[in-house]
Amino acid sequence: MIRPVGLVRVLVAISAISAILPILLILRTQSFLTIPQNIRDEITARQVLSLPPLSPDWKRTALMFKIENSNPRFLTIGIPTVRRQQSNYFLETLDSLLNCTYQENIPNIYIVIFLADFNATWKYEMANIIEQKYSKIVRDGTLQIIEAPTEFYPSLDHLNHTYNDPIAKRKWRSKQNVDYAFLWLYSKELSKYYMQMEDDIFTVPGYLNIIKEFIEEQKTDWTCLEFSELGFIGKLYHSKYLEKLAKTVLLFYEEQPVDYTFLYFNILNLQGSRIIRRPTLFQHVGFHSSLPGKIQPLKDKYFDNIKKTLHGDNPPAKVHTTLLTSPDFLPDLAYSKDDGYFWAQAAPVVDDTIHVLFDEPQSLEKVVILSGSQQHPTDKIENGRLDACLSVKISGDNRIECFNNIFLGYSENGTFLADNLEKKLNKFMVTCLKVTFTKSQQWWLIIKEIAVFVSKVH
Repeated sequence: MIRPVGLVRVLVAISAISAILPILLILRTQSFLTIPQNIRDEITARQVLSLPPLSPDWKRTALMFKIENSNPRFLTIGIPTVRRQQSNYFLETLDSLLNCTYQENIPNIYIVIFLADFNATWKYEMANIIEQKYSKIVRDGTLQIIEAPTEFYPSLDHLNHTYNDPIAKRKWRSKQNVDYAFLWLYSKELSKYYMQMEDDIFTVPGYLNIIKEFIEEQKTDWTCLEFSELGFIGKLYHSKYLEKLAKTVLLFYEEQPVDYTFLYFNILNLQGSRIIRRPTLFQHVGFHSSLPGKIQPLKDKYFDNIKKTLHGDNPPAKVHTTLLTSPDFLPDLAYSKDDGYFWAQAAPVVDDTIHVLFDEPQSLEKVVILSGSQQHPTDKIENGRLDACLSVKISGDNRIECFNNIFLGYSENGTFLADNLEKKLNKFMVTCLKVTFTKSQQWWLIIKEIAVFVSKVH
């Protein structure tokens, strides 16, 4: 829901918009050029939400590198970026988005990079850096690098004094509003959906599949879905709304920061409350804002990216469980050396199991299993035991039966720690590790890491 302060601002914005509502109603059915001349003479360009002048082939000239095609795709991710006086996070942001997109999903997305700085030297240097690093996806159109003509921008002098902001900040956020509008107008026909991103974030593996699932879960009409609670990060729109959103932001470009305008826009499109997917998918990592001198140490409290910390040997194995699983948080992710975790989609009940079945029997030194997370501390193993299985039988329905088990310990505060195993296992080779839930639990389960260390003594 919108916070009380935000609600006041919404009411102020609605009051302002009501003053131009007759004009908006005209524009809903007519272009500016079809409005009678006597009405047109009384309406300024901003009042009618008209767009700045653009040439007929402006989209082609906006592209800084020629692309092979731009057939419609599922999602466009838009990222405006400018020079920063200190740390620059842009390339790390782009790496995170691409590395966390499964290869089979790459043809479903566009990433549009808007180099929005007025400094031409910086702009062309950055464009060449991006093109050289990602030449293949630049050529095939997956990654599109654009610039805007200077005439698209209105005057950034003598701006309205709102929110008691100093001149530099008012100029910065007003230009930023126009940046967004240009990016949306360019992107409006590229895909079914559009998601706004900032240039200082990172994400989680498989984020696109999670976005698709969340869209499918919606039972009512919506205007905007949010995949970060912060600012204007991870905001997803139907692309059909982008031109209207651009016009709205341009209407209030010098009065409102986009963080507020998009909320007003959602309300005017009959979405009365925010729809935020939790846990969120994008975390803000920047510390120095693109506004010179501004510190921006914001963190999304609902973001739950779980980093591997133990770095076990983890010999080849498959992880099986009787728990209900999601394709985005599969059990193997907890065992993988890459970042990722297993998140069961139901609470464990007594006698539920997790098996780590090694491809080849192993001589073990230590096993550590960590559960729960910072944002979901209750999603942990409350009552469980860990056994090493010396032999197993797998039935046709992938049911695993363990034999000749050696007890390794009970969970303590969501963690299994079994060390000095050379002595405890008496040099037996282990075929499988088995976690058994000894009591039913109230909460779901996160296994954030399974670390297996093999014996170096032969």
